[in-house]
Amino acid sequence: MKSFLLVGLLLFLTGCSGLSDTTATSTTPIASLAGAWEITAKSNRQPGYSTLIESNLQQTTAAATSTATISASGADQLVLIGQHPTGGLFFGGLCPGPTVEDLTGTLSSFNALTLTLTEGAATYTLTGTVNKTGTSMSGTYIYSIGNCPDSGTFKGVQVPALAGTYAGNLNFNGNVDTATATLTEGEPSSFNVALTLTGADTTAATLTGLVVGNVFSVQGTLGGQAVNYYGYYVFSEKAIYLVDATSDTPIGTLFVQ
Repeated sequence: MKSFLLVGLLLFLTGCSGLSDTTATSTTPIASLAGAWEITAKSNRQPGYSTLIESNLQQTTAAATSTATISASGADQLVLIGQHPTGGLFFGGLCPGPTVEDLTGTLSSFNALTLTLTEGAATYTLTGTVNKTGTSMSGTYIYSIGNCPDSGTFKGVQVPALAGTYAGNLNFNGNVDTATATLTEGEPSSFNVALTLTGADTTAATLTGLVVGNVFSVQGTLGGQAVNYYGYYVFSEKAIYLVDATSDTPIGTLFVQ
C-alpha cells in the first residue's frame, strides 16, 4: 500500500513539473538605443564618400510586444553631414532635396534593427544588428526611392556629451584670434559655448543652441556682431571643427585641453 502511494505521488510531481516547463516563457529584454548617436554610412557606389547620421534617438517599447519603435526627426534630433573623400564636410548631407530628413524603424528583442532614412531627395533602408548593451550597431543600407541611388555599409556608436574646454585659432572679422571655448550640454539637447577671443578681436560671449550627436549649432552676439556657427566633433582627433553657418565657411579648429 505504501509502495503504491509513493509511485502515485512521484507520478503527480512529474506531471506538475512537465506542466510548468511547457507553460513557462522567457522574455529577452530589448536593448535601449535612446540617446546621442553617430551613424556613419559608407557608400559602395561612390568610394570615399560617407554620410554622418547625427541623431538623438528616441525609443518607445511596448511592454507586451517584442519590438521597439526607433525614431529621430526635427532639427533637435537629426542632422545629416556629407563627408567628401578629401575630408570636406557638407552640412545637410550629400543628397539635398525638399523633403525633411527623418529616421524611423524598429528593434526586435533579438537585436535585429531596421531603419528607414529619408535624406532630402532620397529614401534608404538600413538593415543590421545592435550589440547586447545597445551601444553600437552595424549593417548595410540600400536605396529605396528618390534621386540619389546608393548602397553601402553603416556603423553606429553612442556618443558621450560634448563637454569640456577646447582651444585653438578662430577667424573672426578677417583676423586670426586665439580662441578658448568651454562646452556644456544640457537636456534634452540644449548646448552652450562660452567663447573667448584674444588678439585683434579680444572679446567674450556665450553662444547658445542645440547639439545632436557630435554636431552642434549655436547663435549669439560676439564682438557686437550676430554670429551663427556649426560645430562638429572629430573623436579621432579630439578636435572641434567650426563653420560659419551664414557663409558655410570653415573658421577654425579647436582641440581638447
